[in-house]
Amino acid sequence: MNQQQLTQEGRQRVGINRPDLQFDYNDRRFQVEYDTPVSGRGPGHQSRITSNDPDAETILLIVP
Repeated sequence: MNQQQLTQEGRQRVGINRPDLQFDYNDRRFQVEYDTPVSGRGPGHQSRITSNDPDAETILLIVP
């Protein structure tokens, strides 16, 4: 948390937003955003993350 969005293996900064979790696994970049059912901010964050790095797998998890 509190890291700017980076491409795979941290090679290039692609956004000043801060995904909740980002990591590389099996030569693929993953960006994870957590949200609550009442917040409603998650889909916008997911969209921004995907726009910044369309090659990454972006996951939105809604947790109570």
